[in-house]
Amino acid sequence: MKYLDHLRELRNRILFSFLFLFISFLFFFLNVKYLGDILTKPLFSLLVDSPNQRMIFTSLPEVFVSNLKISLFASFLVSTPVLIIQLILFISPALYKNEKKFFIPLVILSPFFFLAGILFAYYFLVPVIWNFFISYENLLGNSFPVELESKYSEYIRLIMFLLFASGLSFEFPVLIILLTKIGIFNHEFLSKNRKFFFIGILIFSALFTPPDVISQIGIAIPLVIFYEFSIIFIKFFIDKKNA
Repeated sequence: MKYLDHLRELRNRILFSFLFLFISFLFFFLNVKYLGDILTKPLFSLLVDSPNQRMIFTSLPEVFVSNLKISLFASFLVSTPVLIIQLILFISPALYKNEKKFFIPLVILSPFFFLAGILFAYYFLVPVIWNFFISYENLLGNSFPVELESKYSEYIRLIMFLLFASGLSFEFPVLIILLTKIGIFNHEFLSKNRKFFFIGILIFSALFTPPDVISQIGIAIPLVIFYEFSIIFIKFFIDKKNA
């Protein structure tokens, strides 16, 4: 295939991916009410017997802009596997047979890891964090009541940030295994430098979560577990095979 043919193929695959993203965005925007119900459910389920089972907005375009962000976030999640498939189809002719056996399954699995991270945050991490924050309601006593008036845009921004951070953290083993396969890491290096990676994990958790200990620990613990399992996997399935 000529150089210009490669460029045309790349252009067509990129255009197809963006077209799929655009169509997905329109679909989710037209059904954004259902997405909003899904995202707000973790909070409302904790406020069943509370008169504060509602949200407010303080500027006219706030809800509209937030719904745009929800639709874009959902379309990004749905479109990522399509983009990865297009990327695989483009680069696969240039890969050797043994490279295809390793890299293609690993790349295909990456969206599932990301989705697993989102589900972990939605069903386990977010309810714990919301419950922690709600526990501060009326903390000052009846003489000075403190009640929750959740702002729609702030809530949507926070929960999407947590879901994205958790999904990103679940890509950690994929990244380590990929870097090991191309020769940057090995299990001995990862074992000896464990403390530096743990410091990096804590920094990542602090940057990509709200400023509370529970959410930071909730992201850091899976990362540490993934790191240890990655070392075991690399030791028995990659380094031993390359020896």
